Parts: sequence; structure tokens; C-alpha cells
Amino acid sequence: MKTISLDVLRELPVVLPGLATQQAIADTMKRLDEHERLLREQLALTQRIRHDALDGGIVPTP
Repeated sequence: MKTISLDVLRELPVVLPGLATQQAIADTMKRLDEHERLLREQLALTQRIRHDALDGGIVPTP
């Protein structure tokens, strides 16, 4: 298996986006994290409702 030495890696240029782009990416990631958290909360609530319904915890009103 071929390898790359650390010396070679140290010499490779790393191109980073501008600060504004980095901040936009960070903001988008924060919004996605919040969206995921809300979806997980919805899923947990749906699972609890389903479990209660199947367990007889929810009784329909006549």
C-alpha cells in the first residue's frame, strides 16, 4: 500500500473559503442542527402517541 509522508502533506496548500462564506456555512449548519432537533422531537412524540394508542392508553371518545 502506498503512503504519503507527513512532510509531503505539510507542503500541500489548503484553500479555504473567505470568512463570509465560512460564516454562511456555519449559519446553515446551525439551522440544519436545529431542524434536526425539531424533527427528532416530533418523531419522539409520534412514537409516544403510537405506543400509547397500541397500549390502550388512548381511548376514543364516543
